[in-house]
Amino acid sequence: MYLHLLVDASRNVTRGHVTVTKEDIASALDVTDEQVESIFSAMQGRVLDGDSVTGWCKRQPKREDSGNAESGAKSAAQRKREQRERQKAAQEKTEGHNESRAVTESHDRLDKRRVDKELHTHTAQAKFSLHDAWEPDPRTFTAVLHRNGLANQTFHPDQLLEFRSYWISRPSDHKTQAQWEHALAQQLKRQSRIQQAQGTPHETGGRTAPGRTRNAHDILTDPNW
Repeated sequence: MYLHLLVDASRNVTRGHVTVTKEDIASALDVTDEQVESIFSAMQGRVLDGDSVTGWCKRQPKREDSGNAESGAKSAAQRKREQRERQKAAQEKTEGHNESRAVTESHDRLDKRRVDKELHTHTAQAKFSLHDAWEPDPRTFTAVLHRNGLANQTFHPDQLLEFRSYWISRPSDHKTQAQWEHALAQQLKRQSRIQQAQGTPHETGGRTAPGRTRNAHDILTDPNW
């Protein structure tokens, strides 16, 4: 009978309050109404106080959803609010990190451009001995040819090979890229004067290569020369 009362008290809007009738209990337990009434009376002052179960609230677990100042439990709304605050703080931290990283990357790119510029300047000013892979830079050598009055002159591709061969045999001579280009222009200029004085095309090893005379700029832009 006490279990019936507890189940009924837990289903009511006013929890802990009994509304089940004695007739329903007698029918469910297959006993008489007088027996139910006798037990109900004996429960008064022990587990019942009128129609309320004694100590109902004390026997209920403390729920965090309702919040409790005594136990320190938080309500669901408070927990959700604190979760949103944590997520917001984490997002602001991430955004701040991304902004800092963007600034750092921007500085890194600026530093890289500065280093590249300094490296390019250093390379252009560095002196080295001539080697088989050396070539004049078309961007600068065209201007060198123009300054030496050779802009419209034509030259044989073997003239570069001759220039390399001559200076590679002198490894102790070191020049910058600009100085090597100037030396090549000077050699081309001397050979051009010799050809004009002799009235003969440029010869390499006693052989003439008709039809292979080309403009100096065309030679520079040909990757095979």
